[in-house]
Formats: sequence, C-alpha cells, structure tokens
Amino acid sequence: MTGYWPESSGQALAILVWVKASLALALVACALGPIACSTGRAGTVASGGSGAEPVSARPASTGVRLLRVGTFDQPTYVTSPPGDRERRFVTERAGRIRVVLGSRKLPTPFLDITGRVSTEGEGGLLSMAFAPDYERTRLLYVYYVDRSGALRIDRYRRSASNPNRAEGGSRRSVIRQPHSRANHKGGQLQFGRDGMLYAAFGDGGGADDPDDNAQDLSSRLGKLLRIDPKPGGGYRVPRDNPFLRRTGARPEIFAYGLRNPYRFSFDRRTGDLALADVGQDAVEEVDFLRASRPARRPRGGVNFGWDRFEGRGRNPNGSSPSAAGHLPPVLQRTHVQGFCSITGGYVIRDRSLGTLYGAYVYGDLCDSKLRVARLRSGGARGDRALGPRVSQLVSFGEDARGRVYAVSLEGGVFRLAPRG
Repeated sequence: MTGYWPESSGQALAILVWVKASLALALVACALGPIACSTGRAGTVASGGSGAEPVSARPASTGVRLLRVGTFDQPTYVTSPPGDRERRFVTERAGRIRVVLGSRKLPTPFLDITGRVSTEGEGGLLSMAFAPDYERTRLLYVYYVDRSGALRIDRYRRSASNPNRAEGGSRRSVIRQPHSRANHKGGQLQFGRDGMLYAAFGDGGGADDPDDNAQDLSSRLGKLLRIDPKPGGGYRVPRDNPFLRRTGARPEIFAYGLRNPYRFSFDRRTGDLALADVGQDAVEEVDFLRASRPARRPRGGVNFGWDRFEGRGRNPNGSSPSAAGHLPPVLQRTHVQGFCSITGGYVIRDRSLGTLYGAYVYGDLCDSKLRVARLRSGGARGDRALGPRVSQLVSFGEDARGRVYAVSLEGGVFRLAPRG
C-alpha cells in the first residue's frame, strides 16, 4: 500500500515478507535495496523484533478493548458516510469496497474496480471519502494506484435505488498523477470541515527523494493537496489556497515537504490536522496544524521539511538546497524504538472511551502496540502505549458516530470500545 514499509536495505530483508503470492515481484525488488522497499506496508508481515503478533489483535490490558467488525481480504481503510449510523465501508486492497450493515458484512461489494487497480509494490485501493452532501448527491471518491502505476482519484455515484451499491459506470476522473516508482504512493482522502477534499501524495519513491519533488512547488508529489471536486469530474482550486498566486507553483498544493504521508486526519470537533509521514532510515513522524476557527481549516503553505529533514533531524543525504522555515513534527518515534512505518490515526471523540477523549491514537506496521498522545502546536504530551495490539496495522478509521477503528492487513477490522 502506501507508506507502510521500512526503508533501509538492511531492514528490508530482515523485516519484510509478502503475505500474498501476488506480491512476489515486490519481494524481489526489496532484495535490490531501499529504492523499492522504502516505507511500505501493504502485503507485508513485520518480524525480527517488531512486536508483530501471530494473530491480528490482542485484548487490551487497559480500559480499552478491540471489537472485531469483520474479516476482509487485505483491508486498507474503513469509513462511513456523513450521518449514516448503520453502515461502515471497508476498502480492500485489490479494488473492492465492502459494506458492513449493522453487524453483518454484505456479500455483494459496494463497488468493484479490481480491473483498474494495480497492487504492485505499494499499490492498491488505498482509501475513500464520501462527499459532505453524500445523502443528497450520492457522490464518493476513491484513491487507488492504476495499472500504469499512476495515482488516481476518481469520483463515483451511489445507486439511487440501493444504498448498498455504487454505480460502476458512474466513474469520473478527478486527478491522475503519473508516478514512476513502486513506492511512496501516499493514499489518503479526507474532506475537511471546510468542505474541501484533501489528498496526500508521496514524493515519487526512491531513497532521499531523488527527483527533488517534495520541495518543488511545481510538482504535486510529496504534497498535501486541497481541491474542490467538480460533480462531473476534475476539480476547482479553492480561492483561498496558499499558492494560488505564486508563479510556478501548483495552486492545488496546500502543504509540502512530505515523504510518504500515507495517513492523515482532521479532528471532527476542531478541524485540526494530524498527518503521519512515513520515515526513511531512522524516524517516523506526526505533523500537526491547528485549525483557524473562523476558516474551519488549518493554515496552509507549510513546509514540513523533507528531504532536508527526517523527523527533527537533518537528513545528511537530502539533495534539496533548502527547507528554510520548515515546521518540525510534534511527535516522532525512531526505528531504534521498534517503529519502521508509522500508521496515522484519529483524535478520539468517542465519549464512551472516557479519558481518551481528545487523545490522538496511532501505531506502526512493525510495532503492534496502539499508542495515544495529546497533540498540540510545538509538541505532544502523554505519548504512551494504549494496551491493545494489532499486527500489520495499516490504517485507522472513523465512522459517522465518531467511533474509531483499527485495520490489520491480515484481514481484521476492529472498533475501539470501552472495556467491560
């Protein structure tokens, strides 16, 4: 998938092993060094001191437990439409979207785009997002890697007669971004509280951003984008985007200096942005932007520093001439601490979880322990292991009620619930 595999060639053979025969080519690429293996997740099993468990989840040792929602074929994400308290939608890496209605997984996919999706390297169907006015417009968006390796955001429409099916023929292209390498594919779509669609693209792959995309404002790679999708396909650029009037810059760019921003989220109460950027050889990071209350969105135009910086430290191999004025992460975990590929989560707004209300939950592919921290500008506090463990943790998700989920590539999707 995107952003889930460890980078260095020394880790590649020790940590990575594909769980599907279809990923055998990617394993061969890993043997060649860090170019193909950097920051992966999907299709891998962490081992070698990673803390991975032989099963998808273990019970919590604290006041939180994991309730299994269902078992899927390499799930990558889970979400719900606004206002729909009954359905949860799970993306599967091969290109299917499954519906869980109440406690029952429906046998027929909501959408099947397997013929369009490539699962080579960090490819796959990586996430989806429902339009804020989905109940009226029936519009939804998917992020996937196509058969050419390009990053795709497409729009689909739900069936007018069946809320559990999308219209396969309703596809309209929103963005197609060429991408020549098998890794650093990004993968997240989220609508912000401002009603705009945000998408995170990786830097184009390879070690140390060899194409210098992340610091290049003329490229969409290594960026967080902010767009206003057109109902018929394509998109408009919001008039308050930070680079709209800068000569030579792509106006859809909202923030830059990112390596592989595989997962990001907005606090459903405040609109604050938390973005987990997968590291290279040493450091995994969480970046944070507080939302402006009148604007209902974080400030844009921020440079997060890659490839001159990895976490808070200088990247000695970074080729970009400068990342002056960059914003360092509020939270970082090192590979020495057992992390290899960070999985960003959500600020918990489920009041049934008690004192965890307002805490950010996150994890890592190679360390099965879920963690929580309180994010704030300039730093984070209270970073600790939560108790539950999920091996091959590839994503978190949030439903329309604000309940939070953890997703294991082994197949399990779990809801964080109060113990007892």
